[in-house]
Amino acid sequence: MTKVAVQMDPPETINIKGDTTFALMAEAQSRGLEVHEFHPTSLAIENGDITARLRTAQVHPDRSEAPFTLGEPTRRQLSEFAVVLIRQDPPFDMAYYSNTCLLELLPPATRVLNNPRAIRNTPEKLSALAFPHLMASTLISHDRDHIAEFARRTGEVVLKPLSLFGGEMIVRSNIDDPEFFHHVDTLLAHSAEPIVAQEFLPNVKDTDKRVMMLEGEVAGVLGRIPAEGNFVANIHSGGRPVLSSLTPKEEEVCQQVGAKLKEWDVFFAGLDLIDDRLSEINVTSPTLTVELKAVGGPDIPKLYWDKILA
Repeated sequence: MTKVAVQMDPPETINIKGDTTFALMAEAQSRGLEVHEFHPTSLAIENGDITARLRTAQVHPDRSEAPFTLGEPTRRQLSEFAVVLIRQDPPFDMAYYSNTCLLELLPPATRVLNNPRAIRNTPEKLSALAFPHLMASTLISHDRDHIAEFARRTGEVVLKPLSLFGGEMIVRSNIDDPEFFHHVDTLLAHSAEPIVAQEFLPNVKDTDKRVMMLEGEVAGVLGRIPAEGNFVANIHSGGRPVLSSLTPKEEEVCQQVGAKLKEWDVFFAGLDLIDDRLSEINVTSPTLTVELKAVGGPDIPKLYWDKILA
């Protein structure tokens, strides 16, 4: 039986109603694959052998109270597994980075998705900078004065951290806002990383989209409508999912980014688009496949495993 190992956050913390990792595991199980899970901190290497403390993981999509049946943890070599999925959530910190370095040492017979080197080389908010002509005006900086000058030139801006996800700590402001420097200082104090300052696109309420990409091709499009009085459309921040499609300009964006994703060997990615422009490229653990299927879109986990098992 083909065996799959999933590096993930603790199953006990997952809300299966909107979790792509659970959906991928359920689809694998439905195809007769043997599914195991392990926490990133259990990964180790000794004399060239990469191991982890793995538990067998039976999933029960119809049991919201007890969706997992987990076996006893056993340290095993990951080279025993045909596929290893990297699915823990950001932040992409040094612990995450180190794990990708270890997983990259697995033999070619074990396929790791996404490619660990690709994850390292395409951080969510920085990899989009390879396409400045497709983006809104953007600054990445740790310099308080530089950020203020950018806001003076740009007008309304969105400020956000590099390493968080799900809409956390994202604020909208401008240089005349009495709280502007407070927002900047709070973000700069959050970590040693620079922060993102980006031109605010007022059409976000009608044009925010998550595009699912498999092997560089568009597999599905989810629209996200911000909650009333909010500009952040992330589903985790109260945004409402709707089935969507691409404009001709967005198709051009996806074609250009998709070609680069193939070159980078990124198997599964989520592109964030606002007003026909690229915002982020999500590669660590792309989500929202459950929401896409729920509003009548394609079954991304099914397409995902179709491609792997082909």
